[in-house]
Amino acid sequence: MPPSVGEYIVFALLAGTVIGGAIFTMTRRNPVTAVMSLVGTFFALAATYASLSAHFLAIIQILVYAGAIMVLFIFVVMILNREEVAPVALRGLGFRSLGVAAGIYLVIIFLRVVRVAAPTDLPVLPETFGTVSSIGDLLFRDFLYPFEAISLLLLVAVVGGVVISRSHKKEVAAEQAAERRKIIEELARHDFPALADNAADTHGGGGHH
Repeated sequence: MPPSVGEYIVFALLAGTVIGGAIFTMTRRNPVTAVMSLVGTFFALAATYASLSAHFLAIIQILVYAGAIMVLFIFVVMILNREEVAPVALRGLGFRSLGVAAGIYLVIIFLRVVRVAAPTDLPVLPETFGTVSSIGDLLFRDFLYPFEAISLLLLVAVVGGVVISRSHKKEVAAEQAAERRKIIEELARHDFPALADNAADTHGGGGHH
């Protein structure tokens, strides 16, 4: 049977929530706020799956993405502890341009797909459609390589986050040590000018001891 008006309204509301949540995620300056808005987007996407009678995918969307993957994202954000940056900057403009071009290409492909008229005679789905066994059979047979590739991608992302966080901490520690040394030298010049000059001469001509 064709969808009713109520089903169209529910789908439009859920689709608008997903799109709005995605846009809200991309436009946030605070990474924690972006992650939490992405969680809301995943919940709206799970509700969309449920409205399409894909209840198993809806539960997996909540358990895996809104649960485990989001916890991973939050840990990475907390480990990095980066300062907030402006959403518009000239740094990395080339990569951002590539990202915009890729997004436009995806929108064109999406519009090309949804423009195709729906068939009048829909095929009859088997009884095992959407069950755990059928999805597992497709996942570990036809889509085994993409599944393992995504696992390796997540592993590389975690390792990269740890490496970046360590390098950032070392850089911050070096900047703090240089700032403390500068303050100590200024205090020494103010209180003990002769001692500061001797220390400067010693550091400048360390090979003359």
